[in-house]
Amino acid sequence: MKYDISFIGLGKLGLPLATNFAKCKKKVLAIDLNTKLINNLKEGTTPWIEPDLEDNIKNSTGYITYTDSYDEVSKSNTTIILVNTPSKAKDGSFSNEYIINSLTSVCNQIVYDGKKSHNFILSSTVMPGSIYDEFIPLIESITGWTLGEQFNFAYVPDFVAIGSVIKNFHYPDFVLVGANTREFSDEVFLIYARQLKSAPPTSHISLKEAELAKVALNAYITTKISFANYLGLLAEKLDPSINVDNITQAIGQDKRIGTKYFKAGGPYGGTCFPRDTWAFMQISNRVGMFSEQMAANEQINNASISSILNKINSGGKRVGLVGLGFKPGTSVVTEGVAEKLIKSLASSNKTILLHDVFKASYDNLNTTHEWVSSIEDIYQTVDTVVFCNGDSVYSLKNLPKSINIVDPWRVA
Repeated sequence: MKYDISFIGLGKLGLPLATNFAKCKKKVLAIDLNTKLINNLKEGTTPWIEPDLEDNIKNSTGYITYTDSYDEVSKSNTTIILVNTPSKAKDGSFSNEYIINSLTSVCNQIVYDGKKSHNFILSSTVMPGSIYDEFIPLIESITGWTLGEQFNFAYVPDFVAIGSVIKNFHYPDFVLVGANTREFSDEVFLIYARQLKSAPPTSHISLKEAELAKVALNAYITTKISFANYLGLLAEKLDPSINVDNITQAIGQDKRIGTKYFKAGGPYGGTCFPRDTWAFMQISNRVGMFSEQMAANEQINNASISSILNKINSGGKRVGLVGLGFKPGTSVVTEGVAEKLIKSLASSNKTILLHDVFKASYDNLNTTHEWVSSIEDIYQTVDTVVFCNGDSVYSLKNLPKSINIVDPWRVA
């Protein structure tokens, strides 16, 4: 069987994109080394909570082959890689370990099979310089090929958000393609266009430009979030009667500002915003610069958590955290308010109770704090309740007046 593409990495972003291609009748060889995940997918089981993912998996049947082996990768002429690039604890830069492992496995297999050409598309977030400094030399060293002759390389970073991944892939604000030649860039766009349901603007730029653009976009968004959060902290200090939402809604009508990601609340979190902020700082440091904007974003983020902690500490000893995902509609807790608070309160004498509409959120926290299945029970047994992600589903009309309500999102 021939495949239109081989796709490596079936994580939170990779699986939605791979199944997007497949349900649009692209023949996809979907590779991931997680054998348990592969077995579940072969059985049609949806491995985590993500809107429309279950339907994607069902609608991909007949066009996608799940495997934990690279044995058939030569049956495609193009490989897309969307694997994790975890942040290094030492400096916040991204690790390319999984990309290097994937490229090595693909190249070894195609050399073994005697292939004469192959193309590569990367979607994982990487530090600028990685493609020309590491990935292209690696391919050349294993295959003996030359970039632009036997192989081409493109970078198509994703600009999607957990909780709306499939929709974001179908209806992106724009498509960014970095490639070693414009001709290959056009070919790559046609591959991705198959799963588009809109006609977004498309930028064709160099590989180096695309690497920096990916990190810069999220770094800019955290700056916007941080300004709104600082404005919220400032308004509260000036006069608690000031409604910061009225301010951000009013000035956000100016097209130069806009209302997206411009609402005061808890600190930014998730799998992208914090680590892209750290990475942007590290990129600056590497060339002898200091990113004052990113440093300020981190300071404001910490101040936002400190403000929440101060309000918790003004209440009693029993604290209920509701909405554990880093944002509404997801069980991902990475760098979210709940995760940050649990760490900060670890040495306190507080009793922590947890609730979320997704039980998976509690499981992802890897904590021994008590899980409470009913939001009503939380309100009946705590002194303080914290709305951690601003989901209005946790708001009750008749909250006990004795409860200390900590609501940075103003949904109660």
